[in-house]
Amino acid sequence: MSNTRTAEKTMQLTGGIDVGNGYVKGVIRGEVHGKEVFDTIDLPSAVVSTSRSTPKVPEADTDAFKIVVEDDFYNRVAASFTTPLIGHSDLRTFGRAALSTPGSKFTQFEVLGSRSKADQELSSVLVLGVFAAKALRDYVREHGALPDRELRATVRAGLALPIAEYVQRRSAYAAQFVGLLGAADPTVHLVTVKNFSTPVTVRLQFEDVQVLPEGASAQFAITDKGAPLAQALLDDLRASDPEEAARLQGVTAELLVGVRNTVGVDVGEGTVNFPVFTDGAFNSEAASTLDQGYGTALTNALDRMSTSGDKDLRFKNRKALADFLQQEPSVFLQGRFDRAAGYVSEEAEYLAEEIGARFEDVLAEVGGTTEVVYVYGGGSGPIKEILRPVLQKAAGGIPVLYLDAAYSRHLNREGLYLAAKAVEVQKPEGKRSRAAA
Repeated sequence: MSNTRTAEKTMQLTGGIDVGNGYVKGVIRGEVHGKEVFDTIDLPSAVVSTSRSTPKVPEADTDAFKIVVEDDFYNRVAASFTTPLIGHSDLRTFGRAALSTPGSKFTQFEVLGSRSKADQELSSVLVLGVFAAKALRDYVREHGALPDRELRATVRAGLALPIAEYVQRRSAYAAQFVGLLGAADPTVHLVTVKNFSTPVTVRLQFEDVQVLPEGASAQFAITDKGAPLAQALLDDLRASDPEEAARLQGVTAELLVGVRNTVGVDVGEGTVNFPVFTDGAFNSEAASTLDQGYGTALTNALDRMSTSGDKDLRFKNRKALADFLQQEPSVFLQGRFDRAAGYVSEEAEYLAEEIGARFEDVLAEVGGTTEVVYVYGGGSGPIKEILRPVLQKAAGGIPVLYLDAAYSRHLNREGLYLAAKAVEVQKPEGKRSRAAA
């Protein structure tokens, strides 16, 4: 099979990709047999890199449909990159496979320090990798086998930056993918998927990139979901905190949907964002970012474990620790699980104090008009019992609605998809946008 001919048809992909410090959550729409097909993505934000050009034992081409379509391909992609955004053509293995694959270099986002995700190459690797994987999945869905040619796809994407960086960096971040304004040609990104005996190259060109503030995109999704989600929030509050629910007597889902003055607490792995909406519009002056997150608690807990002398608590990185704590422990692991959870819980108490202090600062700006506080994000679930009372105390009489982690960690990706889709509808096909507001 040859990989040199170009495909007759350029694929069109539209997606929202929430590149978190801990996990990548995404939704991408493509087309198979003339019908829309959506892929949801959930993988650890990590890769293992090696200087090898291919995996040690590539998969057989004949297994492509099972591996690419039937299995969770996003969590096992192995690819190399040729793009101005990525400096080396190393083979990178993605997702959960990266947590268990030996490699010369394990890369995750830095959560200690002030270095932006936008400045870390891993951001580009993850965004380009998942779009390339989607293109390959849709081709194999339609044809039942790997292509014998280069695939081409044009992309519309919704991405996010922490609120502290959004105002100054959103246009430059979008231009990294699309290309600089006034350039003769768009930026081309080549991703070569190497899971199989026959490598497959995917040529990506970005038509448009919308960059939103982290947390604000979740608010858009909450509004879009309307009364059903609002009712679920009220039901959860009545079940988990009857005293708080009693203060909302008479508040209906329809009234909650109409709220226009809100504060969000978006707990991520590396940051906590506080998006503020005033009269229905994002208020960048009052919004804030805390440069800590659940990953900070995990990292600090790992440091304490390593100096404790407890040889049973050995985790090679915070991803492995988080993964361990997300699983139901067997009877053999219960004691180890409880001790590890104890270390993380102690660190989470310090984190909750920091979140509460920053939350009070935000309320000092807009608390007088704030109607509702929403709490969500992938890091909000593990620290719910610790964080919720801290926020309720700081909020005073303002209701705090804590979204269930089962769906709240996906709200940002859905809001980002809505942003990409909205521009797609507004712009004629083929009109390329260079920057995003």
